Amino acid sequence: MNNTLLNIDEITTILDRDFIPIESIVTGLRLKKQVGMQKNVEQVERRLGVKFPADFVNLILNYDFGDFSILGIHFGSETNYLEKLISFHEHLSNEDVANFSNQFICIAIGDHFTFIMDVNSGNIFVFGSETPFNKKIKIAESFTKLIQVLGTAYFHRTQNMSHIKQLVKRNYVNEI
Repeated sequence: MNNTLLNIDEITTILDRDFIPIESIVTGLRLKKQVGMQKNVEQVERRLGVKFPADFVNLILNYDFGDFSILGIHFGSETNYLEKLISFHEHLSNEDVANFSNQFICIAIGDHFTFIMDVNSGNIFVFGSETPFNKKIKIAESFTKLIQVLGTAYFHRTQNMSHIKQLVKRNYVNEI
């Protein structure tokens, strides 16, 4: 098995292949290109009192994370991602905000975890109800790596599902 992470272009191609056919029914499952505005990023940085890592800025200026979910991790839902970052921050508990100071921002939410980025290092961490902030877990070295890991995991999961479906279909057909 190949242990190489897919790049962002490969991930967008795979997601397009899988989800363009059903986009009239379900949206937010593709990572779409966009043209971002640096000025808006700078305004959000000032509002949150942080400086985003260049890796993060590059991706959010070039891709629409405001309407993107993958593997149960939600970056945004039909919103402007920069506005979503502010919303994430505003909805954190007082305890979390005190822990965040000007070092962490919430970048996504999942069913059991909150995804945060250390703006000084770019590292991505998760914490949740059973993993408190002070025991947060580092899961990626950058926002790009996080997206690559999620996209690669999605790809391998769908490949395994396709393989299983083919086996089931073959066995079912042979039994008839």
